[in-house]
Amino acid sequence: MSIHAIPAVGGSAWQAQLPSVGKPTAPSGSQSFADTLNNALESVNESQMQADDKLAELAAGKTPDLHGTMIALQEADITLRTMVSVRDKAVDAYQQIMNMQI
Repeated sequence: MSIHAIPAVGGSAWQAQLPSVGKPTAPSGSQSFADTLNNALESVNESQMQADDKLAELAAGKTPDLHGTMIALQEADITLRTMVSVRDKAVDAYQQIMNMQI
C-alpha cells in the first residue's frame, strides 16, 4: 500500500497547472503599451479558444469533465469582461483627452 502526498492548495504544483491569464507581470522597460495590450488580447483569445475546445469535447461526449468545462467557460468569461472593461476605460480616457480645451 503506497501513500501519495497531496499538494497543498497554495503549493507550486497547483500554480504550475494554472493558466497565466490573470497573473500580473512585472513591468519591463522594453515592452511598449501596444505590446502589453497585444499580449493581453492574445491571452483572452487563448482562454476563449480553450473554453470552446472543452465545450466541444463535452458536447461530443469525448470527456465527462463537466466541472472542468464550466471552470474554463467562467475563466474565459471573466477574462473577456476584464478586457471589455479595459477597453471602455481606454475609450473614456481618449474621449476626455479629445474634449480638453487647449
